[in-house]
Amino acid sequence: MKKNRALVLLTSCIMILSVVGCSPATPTAAPPEAPLTIIASEDYPNYGSVDALSERADTIVKGNVVQARVEALDDSVQTDSQDPNNSNTAGSAADAQVSFDKIYTIYTVQVTESYKGGYTAGDQLEVKQLGGQLGNTEIVNDDSLTLMPAKDYVLFLETYADTPASLLNSVQSLYVVKPAPKSSQASQQTQSEVIVSANPENDLTLSLSELQQIKKEQSNP
Repeated sequence: MKKNRALVLLTSCIMILSVVGCSPATPTAAPPEAPLTIIASEDYPNYGSVDALSERADTIVKGNVVQARVEALDDSVQTDSQDPNNSNTAGSAADAQVSFDKIYTIYTVQVTESYKGGYTAGDQLEVKQLGGQLGNTEIVNDDSLTLMPAKDYVLFLETYADTPASLLNSVQSLYVVKPAPKSSQASQQTQSEVIVSANPENDLTLSLSELQQIKKEQSNP
């Protein structure tokens, strides 16, 4: 699993760490029992259009949160050799496995409609966001938005075989589905749904018709 992210951490003792990829993020100066707060921000690729966003995502679903938990995950990345003569031999320094644990909030999402990917209505999938508290250690990620059980979301995701899925980025990949106005006819509810970005900094707008077009293209490649 590859991730192209930069992670910047600011500890409560005013120590600043810049983490590129997956380098150690936990300071060692604090006593073992001392509370530790880490302020984190992530740098993801930015997308110029909904088409670019949907093309990059391997999974696009609408759903709602049925459960949330906090967990420390081994955030691993396999580094690729840039040497064309390297045959990816096991144990090669160029293909070293770099890993460390970070604290994530993991949401279980009940899928109500799938627009792209292998999920169908009724399936559940897990989506992780950096941030949360375990014991005396807390990671506060201002880039992450809390997913609320009472809301319906559209999520543009990258999925992995061995860890929960991730949003493509924290600004452009999460949308809230608002119900039709109460004055609408029951038969027009679906057509009248409004989709708005969960992040006010998002410059991309998403419509129901665009989602249906994405779904149509997946059904008829």
